[in-house]
Amino acid sequence: MMATLMLENGADIRYIQAMLGHADLKYTQICTHVAVKQLKAIHGATHPAKTRKSKPAAAAMPTAEDALDALDAEAADEDAGAA
Repeated sequence: MMATLMLENGADIRYIQAMLGHADLKYTQICTHVAVKQLKAIHGATHPAKTRKSKPAAAAMPTAEDALDALDAEAADEDAGAA
């Protein structure tokens, strides 16, 4: 859970790997359960190809804060489902 939260908050997976003492990155990836919805939100907000094709109005472009809010909401939903 700690590794997942660190990754979701922007920590580089290689630093998490070193901190956990994993020799292989695949073990770190197992420990960092990133939800697909979170990945889509980040991808949609930050992928350079999306911004190169067309420049949507600034109000329509999701911000990093929007993505973090979506992550927080999803984490709360997951915590509620686990309880």
